[in-house]
Amino acid sequence: MFRNYLKIAWRNIWKAKQVSAVNIAGLAVAIAAALLLCITVYREFSFNDFHEKKDALYQVYREEFHADRTESHSNMSYPMGPAMKAELPGIKELVRLANGSAVMKVGETSQSIGLRYVDSSFLSLFTFPVAAGSGTLNMNTALISEKMAGIFFKDADPVGKTVLLRSRSEWKSYIVGGVMKDAPDNSSIRFDALVRLETHPGYLADREEWGNFSLETFVQLNPGVHPEDIERRGMAFMGKHYEEDVQRMKVAGARKDKFGGVLHLGLIPLGEIHFSQHSNLQNAKKPILYMLLFIAGFLLFIASINFLNLTLARAFTRAKEVGMRKTLGAATGQLVLQLCGEALVLFLISLALGLAITYFVLPYYSALFFSEAKYAFGILLKPKFLAGIFAALLLISLLAGGYPAWALSRTHILLVLKGRVSAGKTNYFRNSLIVTQFVFSCLLICGTIVAWQQMSYLHNRPLGFNTHEVVSIPVSKDVNGHQLLARLRTELAGQPDILSVTASGNNFGRGKDGAQSTSIINFQLFDKDVNSHWQSVDFDYVKTMDLQLVAGKDFDRSMGLDSLGLVINEKMAKQLASLGVKDPVGYRFRMDGEGPEYHINGVVKDYNFKSLHEEIAPLTMYLNRPEDLPAYIFVKTKPGNLPASMEKIEAAYKKVSPGQLFLASFVNENTERQYKFEATLMKIFVSGAVLTIIISCMGLFAIAMLAIGRRTKEIGIRKVLGASAAGIAGLIAVDFLKLVLIAILIATPVAWYVMAEWLKGYAYRIDISWWIFALAGLLAVLIAAATVSFQSIRAALMNPVKSLRSE
Repeated sequence: MFRNYLKIAWRNIWKAKQVSAVNIAGLAVAIAAALLLCITVYREFSFNDFHEKKDALYQVYREEFHADRTESHSNMSYPMGPAMKAELPGIKELVRLANGSAVMKVGETSQSIGLRYVDSSFLSLFTFPVAAGSGTLNMNTALISEKMAGIFFKDADPVGKTVLLRSRSEWKSYIVGGVMKDAPDNSSIRFDALVRLETHPGYLADREEWGNFSLETFVQLNPGVHPEDIERRGMAFMGKHYEEDVQRMKVAGARKDKFGGVLHLGLIPLGEIHFSQHSNLQNAKKPILYMLLFIAGFLLFIASINFLNLTLARAFTRAKEVGMRKTLGAATGQLVLQLCGEALVLFLISLALGLAITYFVLPYYSALFFSEAKYAFGILLKPKFLAGIFAALLLISLLAGGYPAWALSRTHILLVLKGRVSAGKTNYFRNSLIVTQFVFSCLLICGTIVAWQQMSYLHNRPLGFNTHEVVSIPVSKDVNGHQLLARLRTELAGQPDILSVTASGNNFGRGKDGAQSTSIINFQLFDKDVNSHWQSVDFDYVKTMDLQLVAGKDFDRSMGLDSLGLVINEKMAKQLASLGVKDPVGYRFRMDGEGPEYHINGVVKDYNFKSLHEEIAPLTMYLNRPEDLPAYIFVKTKPGNLPASMEKIEAAYKKVSPGQLFLASFVNENTERQYKFEATLMKIFVSGAVLTIIISCMGLFAIAMLAIGRRTKEIGIRKVLGASAAGIAGLIAVDFLKLVLIAILIATPVAWYVMAEWLKGYAYRIDISWWIFALAGLLAVLIAAATVSFQSIRAALMNPVKSLRSE
């Protein structure tokens, strides 16, 4: 019997080749797109899941509740870790991590690596398997990754061999104690080599320094201990060790956290670190992942609507066949089984095709949208994916086959045999599905237009400094930045295309080194809380970046090294003015009434030194001191032949710093990297909108074809009575365009609300204009009209004799 059902199903599919092809193609493309997006989301949410103790591990962060803002940082001081373990009951184990870029050398082979200085408890908390040797970290041993072992030792056994590591300017030798398996791609903690924290160059100076925050700290809690228990006890802990800071904040009107403290010690679950705004290890934003799921749901839902619509329409055209089966004794269950079987066959073909598309497209998808991620097709074999696929298979097949079988079985047999059965007098169910399709399509069209406008605004808005003719060069931490700057200045001095050279401790945007940094200092002035970003710069910084000086003067070489001179922005000047300092130029002050006396040399016009997600904040610039090693060198070039200028800079850099990687980029490239999230969102919007519209149009095309086919005699009669081809075509098209207009009316307020909420994440954003929704509606109408018009015109031009003879 089942074999007979399959034969009949295949014959019916083959008989309606055009409709079946549309059904299969639309659903297959939607399945492929949804699977690609779900693979992405699954990978991002699986970060750090491989750690055996993940449920008990937390990253420590601190939060400051100032009167006008809240600041959070996951950088901790050296003594905080041991003190937490000793003073806060419930902490079973603790580990501290310090980042350190370094150069590894074995024989004549040397390479920059990612080095982690860690406590000896690192491998007892985190699950990073040892491939060879021992996982014990002694003071003179290093653990290296399999990747580094392959680079430096090829096929030889590295265990017991000596490697040289240079951090800053000092070379140290280590014995390779073991080889670690490379960290998984979904790990927040990455490393090429591990050494003990006690060997860090700054350890001896900072181990008792509570005010130097530079470490990532993780804790393992005892069974039964809740994170809130530690956070509640943390209020007294912070009050004890940062008593002066707490008092200063209270005087300035600081707010309190839920436990009553102004300095909060918090814990981030290991599984949330990848998304947490409190963590320096954050590398993803949940909104974009939810958007991916939203798009995947859109596509699957619309394709499923097509599938249901077309299957329903085809089923009701087979009313005579169903009536004959009922006359011969077929039960409702048998009719349901037959029609569900046909739907199941179509779905299985679509699924197989969708899986094939996913397999072949996956590498290109990864490169296009998420270049840093690696996606494996094997993820689809996970139980969650298999369960989802099976549930969709069962649900859609039952709906697509069960509903028409149920409707036909309830209809009188004589009416069924005469073919006088429809899905309803006015096809409410079919029409509501078509409206839903185009609601989603209009939402995505509106979202695409708004996202494109915002991206254009971000790219074109003046930032207040030179972004196109300035080259940013990251300085390796193992190089003396002062010496490198002096040598590069000398080397480029005779180049006519080079206008100026300077340096700073901070970059603009995100350079090729991937780093971003900032420093905010809070201090008391007139018993009021003052906060400002502090940035170390070198001579010619204002000139190189084309900053506009509105008062006073820039740092002057003729005055020598003005180590206590400052240049501030207008925002900082306004903050001082609110405290009574009307003319900041020449003003002298001491932080908290003590320490060195600073004086303000000049004021520059406000510029966006941070991304456009944030409003311009107070900024204070000071000259690089000997201990302030420049992290970035900036070179201003003449406009014109920028590639040639970059080549000259690279040649000069390699001459003065041989063996170092040249990771230079123009500043405009760096600022654009800040908006990678938006660029990815834009690609997703456009791709999702295009796919949604294509699939909707495919379904509309097939529905129109079936609907017109059922009105063949009506069209013939209208033509015989004198109706024009244009009139008939318009009559048919209007029925469908009405549905599209209803969809536009529903989608417009929803799209406005969603995009307005999204734009709130930007300090600088566009205003949503009415014409965006008018354009989206017009596009939807034109697309629908173009889709339906082909079938409408074809039907209107049909010979009425053939139409009237049609059965």
